[in-house]
Amino acid sequence: MIRRIAAFATGVLATYIVAAIVSTQMILGEVAGLGMPVSFGDRAAATLHDLAGMTMAYLPLIGASLLVAFPVAAVALRYVRLPRTLGYALAGGTAIWALHLIMTATFGMHPVPATRTALGLALQAGAGVVGGYVFARLAAGSSRTAP
Repeated sequence: MIRRIAAFATGVLATYIVAAIVSTQMILGEVAGLGMPVSFGDRAAATLHDLAGMTMAYLPLIGASLLVAFPVAAVALRYVRLPRTLGYALAGGTAIWALHLIMTATFGMHPVPATRTALGLALQAGAGVVGGYVFARLAAGSSRTAP
């Protein structure tokens, strides 16, 4: 049980870190595309700022999304013959993709600006894939019936 909790926390954190970094770099890429210089130092400072600044809003939303997705994946994997790691990776990606669609529908805007493009939304979902993969790998071996 402790292993699964730690695996979940690490999967959420991995998703958050990748999502925040990707979001920041996409926005800075747009800024650079407008002709403003963006140095490596600017990118590093903005990334650290966003990693710290998004924790109160985005991290809990990611956690809640994955808290729904992983148990659903555990049940689905009993009936669908997929490798366990792939099942959780797909669940993580789907959860983050759905999170952004739900937020956009709810607020009428993109709370994470990087998701305004299909690429940005796909990369955020990719962060969920990373988190699902991390969870599955770390939770493996916690018991024979562990999700």
